[in-house]
Amino acid sequence: MGSFRIIAITAAYFAASANPAMARASAPKSIVAEKSVSTTTKSEPPKWLEICSKIAPATSVLCSLAPLPTIFEVSRNKSVGSLPLLSYSSMTANGFVWALYGWLTDSPAVKWANIVGTLLGSYYFKEFKKYCPPGSSNLPGTMNHHIFGVTWLILANSFLVSKFPKQFAADIVGKEGILIFIILFASPLAALKNVIATKSAASIPLPFTIASTINCSLWSIVGVLLMNDFNIYFPSMMGLLCALLQLFLKGMYGGSKIETVMLQEMGKMEHTV
Repeated sequence: MGSFRIIAITAAYFAASANPAMARASAPKSIVAEKSVSTTTKSEPPKWLEICSKIAPATSVLCSLAPLPTIFEVSRNKSVGSLPLLSYSSMTANGFVWALYGWLTDSPAVKWANIVGTLLGSYYFKEFKKYCPPGSSNLPGTMNHHIFGVTWLILANSFLVSKFPKQFAADIVGKEGILIFIILFASPLAALKNVIATKSAASIPLPFTIASTINCSLWSIVGVLLMNDFNIYFPSMMGLLCALLQLFLKGMYGGSKIETVMLQEMGKMEHTV
């Protein structure tokens, strides 16, 4: 009886090489169950990675909240001064694109974090518009240019999602999100030149820069190790490099005063995945 059982198990093993489905049906249940448990165990991410995936959306929300003090100051003074609108219009557009990407890829963390970013960006946009002088053309561009750009982006992506397969739409929206994200993070480089030229990092907001560093680090880790999504980890790594550069300049040049205008300009890099 024992010999027969050994022969049966051996036959099942060789059958697995040619037909895994047949092997599962013919092998003893204990062997199949053991393999299933082993596979399940291997697919589970480590605890620290799960913690990173839970913290990352929260840090995204914190970065989106960073411009609130500036907006409150605008409301108190009833003036935007020389602040640019680009920070808030691009935050609204960026948040919408990534929230849509999160929905298309079934990623609740990406979706909800960026829905919050979209809502906050829209609020900042509204408050800015309330106190922006009519005919201003240094936002850059005019108010109508920003309204048209954000509106067109929302309508175009809504059409894309409604007319094309979900996977195709996700790929297009993801690449679009990377482009917008790179624009956001490239904008502050002009301010960094001023920091180097004046040898003063007073215009770099340290709390926000630290938050951006943590946020981009977490999304880079989650994007590579958990999601394996280029559209998530690539822009996050770009943002991380930019944030680390600002921390380096802050440590090198220091600075005790944060100017409101420069704070808003540095806020252009406020939104991550």
